[in-house]
Parts: sequence; C-alpha cells; structure tokens
Amino acid sequence: MNSYCQQLAAVEQKIEDLVKKQTCLQKKDHQGTITDEEEIELAGIDKLLEKLEASAKRYDSYIKLAMKDESLESKSFREADRKWIQSVTGVNTTYRKWTGYTINVNIQPRPGFQTKFEEVARAFHQHTEAGRRIFLNLFLSDIILREEFGDTLRIFPELQVTVVETIGAKKRGLNGITDYTVGFGKGTDIFDNAIPREIHLVAVEAKTSIDEQDLWQCVAEAASLYKTRVDAGKANKRVWGLLSNAKQWQFVFIDEDGLLWQSEEFLLDLRSYDESKVLQVYRIVHYIVKCCYEACTLPPSTASSVVSLNQ
Repeated sequence: MNSYCQQLAAVEQKIEDLVKKQTCLQKKDHQGTITDEEEIELAGIDKLLEKLEASAKRYDSYIKLAMKDESLESKSFREADRKWIQSVTGVNTTYRKWTGYTINVNIQPRPGFQTKFEEVARAFHQHTEAGRRIFLNLFLSDIILREEFGDTLRIFPELQVTVVETIGAKKRGLNGITDYTVGFGKGTDIFDNAIPREIHLVAVEAKTSIDEQDLWQCVAEAASLYKTRVDAGKANKRVWGLLSNAKQWQFVFIDEDGLLWQSEEFLLDLRSYDESKVLQVYRIVHYIVKCCYEACTLPPSTASSVVSLNQ
C-alpha cells in the first residue's frame, strides 16, 4: 500500500505542476507572447491532465482495496519484474526465442494502407508517444477489419485487468490498464461499456524508445490474460503480446503450458515506406491476430466474457 501512496502523491504533484504550467502558458497566450513550441505544449496539456487524473483515481482505488485486504500485495504491470510475474500468473518467464510463427507471403495490406502510412508520417510529429500511436492504430485496425475475420474483432483500448494468486497466507496481485486488447465484439455498440470476449491478444504502446521494463510490462499484461483463461477453465489458454513504439516491434507468445517465448526485434523506418520491412511486420501481426481469432473456444455469438476484466 505504501507504494501506491507514494505513486498517488507523485501523480498529484505532477497534476499540480502541470496546472501551474497551463496557467502560465494561458496567460502568455492571452498576452500574445506565446511561442509556437509553447502553443503546441499548451494544446496537449488537457490530454496529459486527463491521463494523470485517471491515474490518480486508479491509485486511490488500489489504496482503498489494500486497506480492505492488507494480506494482498500487488504490483502494477509497469512495476512487475520477471519473478513477480511468474509467482502471480504461473507463467515460466525463462527466455526462449520465438521463431514458430508462420508468415503468409500472400498476405497484403488492404488497399490504401501504404498511402495512409505515408500520410501519417507526413502529418504527425513523431517525437512523442502520441504521434507513434497513430502507426500502431493503423496496423491493428487494418488487420482486424480484413474480410477474413467477418467483422467480429474489435480493438478495446484501456481495459483494467486484475489477477490475484494466493501463496500460503498471502495474496499476490498484478493489475493495471492495458493499452490495447483485441477480442470479439461483433454486435456491440462502440459506446457501450462492454467487456470484449475471448481475449488472446494484448498490445502495448511503448514510449518513444523501448527498454527492458517495457518488455516486462508487455509480458505482465499477456501473462495476466493467460491466468484469467486458466482460472476460467478455458480450453485454449495461449495468448500473445505486441510491444511497439512504431519504429521497433517485438512480440511475445505464452503457450498452453505457460511457457514464455520472445521474438527478435523488427525495425521500421517511419520516414519512408520500405515495403519489405513493413510487410514483414504486417504479416507477423496478421499471423497473431489470425491465431487469436482461431483460438476462440466458443462461437463469437455466444462466447463468455473474461470475468476478471473490468472496464
């Protein structure tokens, strides 16, 4: 709980500092002395405040939960390391290189994909994660909307996931909010507070550079999905994870036995459309989405929700 209190205090301090910054920039804007860079910064502050306030509410809820059950020790996806992930989810996190994916060389992006890629590169500044996110959106949306998936798949951003494992008299947990999950959502209104069905894929949007902790965050999220499937008695328990900052792409796979596999890293040049490299990444993502689609344990119309996911 102390960790959550510290993180809540840090977030609240960031909010306070950001509000002061916003007030200062608004004053300069009214005076007509604001620079172009400051104007861009001011335009993004509301979005940053929204994220920070959501984080503050989340940490506050964790603190209240911890106060109710002092036996529960929990870590966020970002905080969890290899040992913690394994102890909570049962996933064997020993390094294994994943090369078992099959690339279908006949798969091509939908018409207009290259144009959209090049337009994103021209229209969006790529110095921040918000700009990089557009590329991830492009790949995921183009693939799930392919005709072969019958309009059954949806991308669900920012789902809260919590898993708990009892170890003796203690409880250990993993929790956090995923950047993206892909699941069955046919017939669900886009504004419904709905939980996706049959989730097998989690995608993590990294910052502008990927470090080891970003990888373990991706593993923690994927491993949590694996545990929800094990706890629910699902026939197909395997899950996949995608980690990307648009330039760097890496993939993880957790098989039926709970063994973790990690792919090599793939690189894209965002300044130009290198067809061979783009197709390589596109086809791997397509392979993973296809595996997720085929791994559904029930028909999409009747599949049950993953009970431990809360939006």
